[in-house]
Amino acid sequence: MDKKKNVVAFGEVVSKCWEDEAYKKRFLEDPEDVLAEAGFQLEEGVTYKVIEAPKMVEYLVLPSDKPKDAVQAISKGFLNRVEKSDSIIPEGAEVRIIQNPEDIRYLVLPASPKALSKAELAAVAGGDSAATATNVVQTGEAATTVVEILEGSTTGVVEFEGAVGAVVALVAVFI
Repeated sequence: MDKKKNVVAFGEVVSKCWEDEAYKKRFLEDPEDVLAEAGFQLEEGVTYKVIEAPKMVEYLVLPSDKPKDAVQAISKGFLNRVEKSDSIIPEGAEVRIIQNPEDIRYLVLPASPKALSKAELAAVAGGDSAATATNVVQTGEAATTVVEILEGSTTGVVEFEGAVGAVVALVAVFI
């Protein structure tokens, strides 16, 4: 399985979902078909389920096996945040943590950056990541930077950056 190819394909699907409501509806109803059309390599024996993240909600999805690496990466991200501010989770925002069972992969469809007000964008700003960038996918007005793919999984942390390079949201995606 080509992890980088999957990350790019998923980024393209997210971008299309932000631009086309009919496509988004189809993705929510039949993620396997939409992902396959986008060139995403599906795992055999695994069901894919999409979680549509509402505004101001950050999902962290832990892998089914070896979640320790993912928890360490998430902890580093929180530590980076607390070094810049005493608040890890901005007022009005929330973080939800779920774990993939062996036969299910949850995919997080983040709220479109266009749907967030300036105040909401500021509230969900994730700050800098300690991870190293591995790929950039253009998604309309925003760029999706995928950072740190953990060894042995397709775990990635996604930051949505605006034109001036300010991070406006942080979403962990474990696909």
